[in-house]
Amino acid sequence: MVVRARKRPREETVAEFAALPEAERLAPRMILGHTVFGLHEAVPRPVTYITMLRNPVSLVLSQYSFVRRTEGHRHHRDAMSMTLEEYIRSGLVQEMNNSQTRALVGAGAVDVPYGTNPPDLLAQAKRNVEQHFRVVGLTERFDESLIMLKQGFGWNRINYVRANVARRREQPSPEALALIEAMNELDIELYRCAEERFQAAIDGSPEFAAELARFRRSNRMYRPWGTVSYTWPKRLQGRWMPRGHQVASE
Repeated sequence: MVVRARKRPREETVAEFAALPEAERLAPRMILGHTVFGLHEAVPRPVTYITMLRNPVSLVLSQYSFVRRTEGHRHHRDAMSMTLEEYIRSGLVQEMNNSQTRALVGAGAVDVPYGTNPPDLLAQAKRNVEQHFRVVGLTERFDESLIMLKQGFGWNRINYVRANVARRREQPSPEALALIEAMNELDIELYRCAEERFQAAIDGSPEFAAELARFRRSNRMYRPWGTVSYTWPKRLQGRWMPRGHQVASE
């Protein structure tokens, strides 16, 4: 059984799950969603985590772009009236400040003041990764991350097609880029450490390169079928479903 976390503030999903009866908390074999570390404390059996980290600069730019093009987003009007730099400085969205480090620390990171880069927050995120995460993938190395998941969990089918891909964004100004980097020092260091861990795992697997090559050949053959069986139905669903019932994703 796979359960998807609701699109709510990330910390609320943990509290909502913890409030469920024990039988319901035992039922899922996998829980997917944008949430924060700590869900395992409400599961009455051993669990493990996986996550995909993204280059922090790309993540900030993507979040800003997503809000601006999504009319129903609660910050859409604000984002449309602000430059990127103004949006980041406003503090409207905590995700502009070390969102990945905060997520890996858990709900307690909400109380960390916006705009700060406390070293102990990063240290806690690293400890949680080492103790609880079987796989930490990288969005920028997606195919390799899938191979790690396959090896880590014995998955058989990992073929995919691209969907919900945003249009290419304008490059930020040097000033905006400097601001993003200053506001996300912890995420940048977290991502650097994840890259080192990622590459070490690849280097320690003699068959990795051959398996990756086989997968990419297989996925090239799968894409025409995947486009017909997954992407087109999703597009039709979004076009024809009544307003208010569409499936939205970032």
